[in-house]
Amino acid sequence: MDTTTPPPAEPTLADLIAIWQDAATRVADLSDTLTAEQWSLPTQCPGWTVGDIVAHVADIEGFVGGDPRPAGELDWSALSHVTSPVGQFIELGVDSRRGRSQAEVTAELHDVIPRRRGQLDEVPAGVEVIGLMGSPVPVERLLRVRIFDIWTHEQDIRSAIGSDAGWNSDPAGISFVQILSALPFVWAKGAEAPSGATLRLTVIGPALHNEAYVVVDEAGRGRRTEPIEQPDVTLDLTWPAYLKLSCGRVAPDDPWALDKYELGGDPDLGARLLANMAITP
Repeated sequence: MDTTTPPPAEPTLADLIAIWQDAATRVADLSDTLTAEQWSLPTQCPGWTVGDIVAHVADIEGFVGGDPRPAGELDWSALSHVTSPVGQFIELGVDSRRGRSQAEVTAELHDVIPRRRGQLDEVPAGVEVIGLMGSPVPVERLLRVRIFDIWTHEQDIRSAIGSDAGWNSDPAGISFVQILSALPFVWAKGAEAPSGATLRLTVIGPALHNEAYVVVDEAGRGRRTEPIEQPDVTLDLTWPAYLKLSCGRVAPDDPWALDKYELGGDPDLGARLLANMAITP
């Protein structure tokens, strides 16, 4: 029986706006339900609590909506989880909200969602808007990135508080497409697979079942390809494991991950693939 989940139809701009709003609202509504203890729990995002994640979502949505950035500098030498200029940019927004209450930060996120929705509804398809670091990007690209980021952070919160849900939501579907689109690069450049090397990646659920094949061409670039009878490497893994490995939330040898994937074929090449799955900063 074919259990592959068919790829979703290409979403329109209106679809992406609605899915973005759903993703952001899910985080805001989830934040409303958190106890003070849950708000302070550590997450799989290094250096961040649950409350920091809610603050991050509110901060970035405010920034792309035109809000000014917080002023000042932090002692980066004391923040080992911040390793890049992008990380510093993000951390400033989170840190500026650490003195605020849970109610204040959650209210900020609830308030920014309809404001952003109003702005997005005025943007024609294909038009460039402010991106994460202030550079212009097509609005559809921004929305895909924001949906992926917000939904991943919903899962960060749920992992921290022990609430397993949301794997078959519309934001989850957009996020899966975002992650899968990076697979050719991960295979060719991350794993440094040689020319002609092939990979079959199978996501085995829950809620989502998908099989993808990738090959490295003569120029050293990865690309999707038709099914291959005997790929050099096979990786079967659960949807949560694919997300967490792709976002650097867990390492391949993490006890949580070990029973959630199965690697076949060339063991050295497969190990390089697993070690280079992360695609987020």
